[in-house]
Amino acid sequence: MELTNKKTVLVLLCFRPVLAICVASAPITASSPVPPPISQSLTAASSDPQIKSLCAKTEYPDLCLTTIAPFFNGKTDIASVVEMLIKAGTEQTKQANATATKMAADPKYADDPKTISGLKGCYEMYDDALDNMQNAMDTIPVYDIGTIETMVSAAITDYGTYDDGFTQQPNPVPDGVSPMVDINENLQNIGSIILAITDLMH
Repeated sequence: MELTNKKTVLVLLCFRPVLAICVASAPITASSPVPPPISQSLTAASSDPQIKSLCAKTEYPDLCLTTIAPFFNGKTDIASVVEMLIKAGTEQTKQANATATKMAADPKYADDPKTISGLKGCYEMYDDALDNMQNAMDTIPVYDIGTIETMVSAAITDYGTYDDGFTQQPNPVPDGVSPMVDINENLQNIGSIILAITDLMH
């Protein structure tokens, strides 16, 4: 009898102890859908004329498109776009909080108590920003535009307040710069985009 390199493995499953009913089981493969790569999502969002038109009305059209892309669900009405943007802002705020937490534990800041204190102080600011984003999200179904704008504006203030904590002054001075300044600037810009698109709901 000639043996080949291919072998079939049969798994015998017995369902009852008395009546040994056994069946051969085929190999099990994952059936859960695989989400499309970010590049595909970006292509879908950036190729949609309505999304492109809305993002073009903001100060940061490219950032608008890349922010929407991971959450783009095919809906292009203004309320849905605002919802996608708030979801994105919320997720990026969570990531920023995780980054700050990791940085606060980084040994390279061990001899820099001011930076560690500032990083730890960000937790409250980010948590407050997340609450504000959630409050804005909750009012989308009832088109409470004023509350959306107020809550998103408050989140933007939270990001700026965090950076101000490194200098204790409204404007940057040489005695300290937030290591999160680039991340927070990006979050503030996303907030600006949300406000610009929300304004179109009037």
